[in-house]
Amino acid sequence: MTPISDRLARASSLSSGRVAPSSVETPNLFVYGTLILDRVVTALIDRVPAHEATTARGWRVAQLPDRVYPGLVPAEHGEAAGRLYLDLTPTEWSTLDAFEDPMYDLVEIELASGGRALAYVWPQDDLRATWQLDRLIGDELHAYLKRCAAWRRRYEKHYDRR
Repeated sequence: MTPISDRLARASSLSSGRVAPSSVETPNLFVYGTLILDRVVTALIDRVPAHEATTARGWRVAQLPDRVYPGLVPAEHGEAAGRLYLDLTPTEWSTLDAFEDPMYDLVEIELASGGRALAYVWPQDDLRATWQLDRLIGDELHAYLKRCAAWRRRYEKHYDRR
């Protein structure tokens, strides 16, 4: 297994994100990985948005190689459990867009409830292993939270210069 520090180095960087035009128009975001953790989302945007538990049929949460966070990939009979954020502001969208790995595509998906939301989807669907949140514990979670806080400091410093 790759050391935590190496996997965290592959995590989001300042230049990773992009503001998706549709994110401003679509207030709901389906999250399924580290962004369902209150401590992670608070480290990034200073609050836990209003949310509800939900699932996305036809998707699964896959373990990404050499990363501590997962990717959402299509799965014919899958059902990805997650959280639907209901009230993200444009500033929060910009922050999350910048934080996410540049490999993700921000796409609209259908939820099991029949509603729709945006989700960060991984473009490669040949991933076999399933990601499990309960494996991100202890030192690995602590290191990830520190990484999120450090990223945010860099992002805000860069953002304030514009």
